[in-house]
Amino acid sequence: MSKIVISGYYGFNNAGDEALLTAILASLRAIEPKADITVISGNPGNTIVKHQVKSLYRFAAVRLLRAIGEADLVISGGGSLLQDVTSKRSLIYYLSIIAVAKWKGRKVMLFAQGIGPIRNRLMRLLTRLVVSKADVITVRDRDSAEELARMGVPAAKVEVTADSVLTLNPASKLAGKTFLSEAGLDPYKPVIGVSVRDWPDNQRCLEQLGIALGNISDKYHAQVAVLPLQVSMDKKASQQLKGYIPKTRNKVVLVEGNYSTEEFLSIIGSFRLLIGMRLHALIFAAVMKVPLMAISYDPKVDSFVKSIGAQAVGTVQTLDAAKVEKAAEELWGNDLKLQEERIAVMRKLAQSNAVKAFELLHR
Repeated sequence: MSKIVISGYYGFNNAGDEALLTAILASLRAIEPKADITVISGNPGNTIVKHQVKSLYRFAAVRLLRAIGEADLVISGGGSLLQDVTSKRSLIYYLSIIAVAKWKGRKVMLFAQGIGPIRNRLMRLLTRLVVSKADVITVRDRDSAEELARMGVPAAKVEVTADSVLTLNPASKLAGKTFLSEAGLDPYKPVIGVSVRDWPDNQRCLEQLGIALGNISDKYHAQVAVLPLQVSMDKKASQQLKGYIPKTRNKVVLVEGNYSTEEFLSIIGSFRLLIGMRLHALIFAAVMKVPLMAISYDPKVDSFVKSIGAQAVGTVQTLDAAKVEKAAEELWGNDLKLQEERIAVMRKLAQSNAVKAFELLHR
């Protein structure tokens, strides 16, 4: 039985990261159902209940050292772990897990990581030194591979795959319609979903998006559901956006709850259109074959929409209501066939991550 330790931003009720963990665990268990998996988490009790795995607190140093030392494989799980925009401390933390694993002589895989931005020169040097020691490195987009190359990580060690969440199967829309109904919407009439997050200088962006949503709602007789993916981080921006949407004939509601990955998929699958800042709101929409429109605040958003042939309608700094309305008009009756074909290719690439993990285990 393989002993695997997974490191990542888990246990913080971030829908995107919890979905990543759901997808990684499912892909690993599809190959080895009885693998002994331990997840490093900010809330081990929550992680144990949600994901049916062993879990350790992320700062329980002695227990972490023991678990890493006993592991056959240490996985640095997907997402944007290696970046210094959030803080240098988080970057150092995730690099330290990799460094300790190699110091203990363990096999290490970076599993469909999104790399950067890393702006500090010392942090870039530290990242190159540590990441270069990993046994297998897969990244979720070409921009991440190019960023590692610029830092000096050997290109031969890096393979571009795709975000693990793309391996998830579409969910039934029944639960999503129930949640929308409980929030006060008619789930059988068009619903525009929107996912925003707090970000510096985002006031103008929220104002322009609110104006656009009011006009789109009136034009298509559509309701609006503002959906925070991490309530603790997104609620303020979500409430502000709701306040900027002009009064319309249609309902505008905040849909918030501690939903599971499958429930988020079901809710977003019930939308007629998804407008999103959060990367994994966009990926959920792609999995559920819902037309999507991105507002870019980070290169990872641009990388994803470019890879599936979708569009970023603007950035946090440049968003314009008229452009959002025009893009919505184009998407409302758009044929998503080409986008779905690209997503199918990316899904296969995402599934290859687990295969590479077990190839490393048995090497």
